[in-house]
Amino acid sequence: MSVDIRLLASRYEREHRYLELLVRSGDILSRALDWHQTIDAVCEAAVETVAEICLLDLFTDDRLCLVASAHRDASRANELKSAAEAAADHRGDHDFATLVARSGEPLLAPEVNDAFFASQSSEQKALMRRMKYKSMMIVPVTSKTQGMLGTLTLALGESGQEPYDDNVLRFAQDLGLRCGAAIAKAQLYQQTLNIATRFQQAALPSRLPKHRGISFDAFYEPSSEELLVGGDWYDAFDLPDGRIAITVGDVLGHGLDGAVWMSRHRNGLRAALFADPDPVRALYIADEIMRADSRDEFTTALVALLDPVRHTLTCATAGHPGPLVWDRSGNVIDPFEERGVPLGLFELGKIAKTAEVIALPPGSFAVFFTDGLLEWNRNIEESWERLKRAIMRQDVREALHPATAVLQSVIDRQTHQDDVAVLTIRYDHW
Repeated sequence: MSVDIRLLASRYEREHRYLELLVRSGDILSRALDWHQTIDAVCEAAVETVAEICLLDLFTDDRLCLVASAHRDASRANELKSAAEAAADHRGDHDFATLVARSGEPLLAPEVNDAFFASQSSEQKALMRRMKYKSMMIVPVTSKTQGMLGTLTLALGESGQEPYDDNVLRFAQDLGLRCGAAIAKAQLYQQTLNIATRFQQAALPSRLPKHRGISFDAFYEPSSEELLVGGDWYDAFDLPDGRIAITVGDVLGHGLDGAVWMSRHRNGLRAALFADPDPVRALYIADEIMRADSRDEFTTALVALLDPVRHTLTCATAGHPGPLVWDRSGNVIDPFEERGVPLGLFELGKIAKTAEVIALPPGSFAVFFTDGLLEWNRNIEESWERLKRAIMRQDVREALHPATAVLQSVIDRQTHQDDVAVLTIRYDHW
C-alpha cells in the first residue's frame, strides 16, 4: 500500500495549526477577565493559525452584532471591519450567522462560490467577494449559564490552505464553546465589579464638608486581593449644631461581606450622631446594634466632632488608632491614646467614659486613617514612623490632595493586603 507523504505532511501541518490555536486560545481564555480583550486576542490567534478571516458576532439587545474581527493581512484589518459591520447592519432572514445562532447548528461550506452567496444580502455578498472567501465555517458561541451568545466565523481566502472539512469543524465547535464560557465568565465578573463599585461609592460620602479656612480630603482603596469594595470606611458630615462629625472604621474582613457591614456601621453612626452628637454614646449604640445582630466578630471605629468655631476636636475611639495631629510647633502628636476595645467586644472592657478634647491651633493638620496604612508591610513600627515623617513634610500637608500624598509617602508599593482609608483636615486660615 502506497502512502502519499505529501498528503500526510499536509494533514499533520493542518492538525498542528489547530492544536496550536486551541492551546493559545485556552491560555487566553483561562486568564481573561475583560471579554473585549479576550475576543480580540482569540480572533488574532485564529488568523495566525487556521483562518485568514475571523469574525465574532454577539447578541446585543436580541440583535446579532459584530464585536470583533481580524485579518491575517493586518493591512486589511480596517477594510474587513468596515465591510463586516456593513453586512452585520443589513442581516436578512437567511443571513448565515443568524441561522446558526437561531438553530444552534454549525455551518460548514468547504467551497464558497457565487451560488452560495445567492440568499445573502448585498452587503454580505460584497463582504465575501471583497475578502475572496473560498471556504468558511460558522459555529455557535454558547455558555452553559447564558445559552446562545453569538457566532464565530472562520474563513479562508487565497492562502492555499486546504478547505475546511468535518474534522476541522469539530475544532471550531470546541473553540466556540471555550469562547462562550470565557465571555460569560468575563461578563459576570464585569457585572459583579460594576455592582461592587456602585455599592462602595454609595457607602462612602459623595462629598466632604466645605467650611471657609478648612480643607477636607480623603482617599479610599480596597485590598489588592478583593473587588473594589472593602470593610474600611471614612465619613465626614455637617451636624445641625454647626459642628462636623467624622467617623473612621475598620470591619474585620474584606470584600462584599465586609463592605455590607461597613455600610451598616457607617450609617448607624451617622444616625446616632444626628440624634445625639456625643462620640461615646454613638459608639455604644453601634456596639449594641452589632451584638443585636449576633455578629461574632468585631470592628474598630473612631468618632470625632470638629468645632469650626471653637477650633476643637473631640474624639472617642473603640480600639481604633489615630488621629495624628501636626501643629505649628512642628510636633506630631497622638492626643487620643486611650483606645478602649473594639465594637462587638465591649463586654471585655469599656471605652473612655467621656470623649477627649484638644485644641487645633492655626495651621493644624490632622490625619485619620485605618490600620491598612500601617500594616501594609507587616511592620507597624516602621509605618508609624513613615506616617509621622509624612505629616511633618510641608509638601504633603499642602498638597492638592494631601490624603493621597500621605498614603503615597507611607506605602511604597502598589499592592497591599488590607483596605486603606485616609481622611485629612487642614486648617488653611481663620
